Amino acid sequence: MKKSLIALAALATVATAAQAQSSVEMYGVIDLGIASVSGVATSGTTTAGAATSTVTGLQNGGLATSRLGFRGSEDLGGGLKANFNLEAEILADNGTQKSTAEALFARASWVGLSGNAGAVQLGRMNTFGYATGAKFDSMGGNNFGGYIASGQYGYVRIENAVQYMSPKINGVQVGIQTGTRTASATYPGTTQVNYGEVAGETGGNRNTGGIVTYDNGPLELAVNYAEQKDASGLKMDDVTTAFARYNFGKVRVVVGHMHRDYQRAASGSPAVESTAVSGTDTKKAKNTFIGANYDVSSSVTLNVIAQQIETTTAAGTNQKPQIFAAGLNYSLSKRTTVYGLVAQSHQDNGSKQGMVNGGKFNYTNSAGTDVAGMGAVADKNQTGWMVGVRHTF
Repeated sequence: MKKSLIALAALATVATAAQAQSSVEMYGVIDLGIASVSGVATSGTTTAGAATSTVTGLQNGGLATSRLGFRGSEDLGGGLKANFNLEAEILADNGTQKSTAEALFARASWVGLSGNAGAVQLGRMNTFGYATGAKFDSMGGNNFGGYIASGQYGYVRIENAVQYMSPKINGVQVGIQTGTRTASATYPGTTQVNYGEVAGETGGNRNTGGIVTYDNGPLELAVNYAEQKDASGLKMDDVTTAFARYNFGKVRVVVGHMHRDYQRAASGSPAVESTAVSGTDTKKAKNTFIGANYDVSSSVTLNVIAQQIETTTAAGTNQKPQIFAAGLNYSLSKRTTVYGLVAQSHQDNGSKQGMVNGGKFNYTNSAGTDVAGMGAVADKNQTGWMVGVRHTF
């Protein structure tokens, strides 16, 4: 009897150790709300003088994009771990994956190793600029009124990618990544020139970037640079972003800046080639913002942001639209939050700057066509509000 008890205890110890060494987690977000946006192009035409309407209805992702994901790690010993992440997007209002054709695990699909020397990831992942932009966006990287929602942040994701992040030393961490740029300006999912999959060529259609971050105590900093090339290896544009946040306790203040220089504009179908920018093509784009988060109580947080966007065309036309937004989050529990959002855009010199994420918000125009986004008409301001519920699991 004593031997049997000892054997059972040994088996339990082994099982516990094995469970501690490897883990797989299913997670997700469901976020829906009622939104209303005025100044939306009635027919889809956004040129000066076009008719506008107010669109009200159920929309996706006021605080966060709905998603379903799987992630896990295995302890290989000696401080080394194997890691993976698969993440799919969901339009929770109708259960589809996305409003346009999309890869199943479009948000993340990678495997890698991490240890004392840093971490390596292989696959499809966020660019450094997008990941840090969402992290420092005082609206939480949401789809309504914030820095990410403006669309003026640079590149989103790369695939067929290789990424390395160093270990953090005295709060400082550096990283580098290179992968296939997306052939669609709005979202990936079209034909690519893939890393190592074209005979005799690995430099075309590339997106390569680096990042330096500092996170120690109340201060956080991040600087990122990236550039992309077309299928012929010609440089198309580059993006530089810089962010800083200071935690005063109940109040966190953040500032950020994005600067994008265009040399060539995407062309072709799919858009893997490019032509030199000219005429009305955007030559430069900037987005400077300041935001804050204030903990009103343990369950209520107030979020605000003000953005100054500036674009210049190859012909020299300059536009300086602005976006202002505020939101109030009330946590019913650790997993469930109800929220309210308001936002307003101010156009300038013919600009038609939107304030919601076009991939998540949509409406049917006067011609009966489903339109992604809430397109603004040139020189027509937009005002909007949204109330909704976000649940995480």
